[in-house]
Amino acid sequence: MAGNTKVQEIEVSAIKAEFDGTCRIIKDLEEFTHVLTLQPSGKDIIYKFQMTGKYPNAKPNVIIRCPALTEGQIEEMVKCMDTEADGTPMIQTMLTKAEQYLSANNINSSSKPKSGSGGNHENTGRKNKEKRKKRKEKQEEEEVKDEKKASMKTADDVIKRIQWDAELPQDEFLVGYIDRFLGIQEKYFTSFSWEDIASVDYSVLAVPKHRIEYFKYKDIKVWDKPRRIDNVFGSTGSKTTIYDVIANYEKNNPGSTKQDNGNYEDSDDDSDDGISVTIDGGASNSQMYNDDEDDDDDDQAAGFDKELCDDGYDKYWRNKERPNYFLAVRITDPDVAQTTEGIQDTILEHESRFESCCMPLHCLHMTLCTIGLDTPEQVEHCVSVLNRLKPELASMAPKNIPIILKGIGHFFNRALYAKIEGAKELYEFVDHIKLCFKNEGIEIRDNHEFVPHMTIIKVTRPVGNSTGQKYIPPWLYSHKTDVDFGQQVLDNIYLCKMTHERREDGFYVTPACLTF
Repeated sequence: MAGNTKVQEIEVSAIKAEFDGTCRIIKDLEEFTHVLTLQPSGKDIIYKFQMTGKYPNAKPNVIIRCPALTEGQIEEMVKCMDTEADGTPMIQTMLTKAEQYLSANNINSSSKPKSGSGGNHENTGRKNKEKRKKRKEKQEEEEVKDEKKASMKTADDVIKRIQWDAELPQDEFLVGYIDRFLGIQEKYFTSFSWEDIASVDYSVLAVPKHRIEYFKYKDIKVWDKPRRIDNVFGSTGSKTTIYDVIANYEKNNPGSTKQDNGNYEDSDDDSDDGISVTIDGGASNSQMYNDDEDDDDDDQAAGFDKELCDDGYDKYWRNKERPNYFLAVRITDPDVAQTTEGIQDTILEHESRFESCCMPLHCLHMTLCTIGLDTPEQVEHCVSVLNRLKPELASMAPKNIPIILKGIGHFFNRALYAKIEGAKELYEFVDHIKLCFKNEGIEIRDNHEFVPHMTIIKVTRPVGNSTGQKYIPPWLYSHKTDVDFGQQVLDNIYLCKMTHERREDGFYVTPACLTF
């Protein structure tokens, strides 16, 4: 495609130079990369060539307008101009064939044609400037009418709709965009930062809006720029909206909703509804995070299969093994706890219904990874491995580099967290733990890379369902987004169980605890 574009640019430049002043060029008009409209000097004939991205390996569409030609003659002329698409420029060749046709049929297409003998042809011998002017204006109006289509909603319109329409599940949408080096890439909508691209950090996945090619709901394209498809708003005349697409999908795929003991809607599982999010400025380009281990109720969330499959099952919400344990650094610094409590109190002053959603101060932690231990033997094995690795982990732990907690982020305004500025050594430390676990046969059930954070408050499903308030109003915390929580030394690792039970001190049940 890039080679074709280069060939087109060279040919278009050459034609523009040859027909200087009588050539109009339009780029990226609907499915056409170039539309050339030209009029040979001294001729009352207009040629329009419409090139797609496949040109010159595909023939251009040809449109001819000439008062001296009948419709039948124009069709015959277009056939005579037909040229084999062999990957080389063909516009000049087609123009030469057009002139040969006019000459062979003794057709005078000059802008000042000679008077005919009988005077019967209405376009022959016209010298009245006013009439010629009106005819030209009419031709230009017809060209504009051909090229003008219904205004299509932009990619920015679609982004804002997905962001602000509470009925649309953001984590079920995908974005197809053009990478300058890799071509078309596809990632989840929640993988991107949709802030002003000039304000985001280099480690955040952000893309200029003009590079977005399409949006998908699950595996269905609902907005496609090159094909002028808009089934989000229905702006191109389809009269189909995103609500219609979702309703049809659910009708044709009755088992496609997320499973939770067979009934997602009626479940009391407080798993944050399987939310997957990206961390502002914190993760690599495609990192996703599932906040399962922070729930106070049933902390096991439905697995999320990101891989597409062709086995007839739903591609997005197939059950996978759920994590039931996690490794974490317990946050013990009193300044961090005090600042966290102040944030929670500020929110509760205005919205007391969120009290049960606040992370207890004795449960504050930073998750390192989530794992699966399905039998007592597996738990015992994991504890044994941790105890054996303690000297090695103690030597690797970046104890001299404090973990800095600064700033507040949010997951779709449903969960607030303290941002953690993780040093390179912290990421290497977590990678080493995961590698050791894999070598010992302990199953890592993250399905995402390590993203350091500390949860402050999260709207649980029971609270959201009972109060109808599933989101934390941004104005409750927006004035605290740059707050400095404090620091925490990496001097402990806890193996925590995802369960309702808690220890006497209120922290998670911990089969193993390493202190450095």
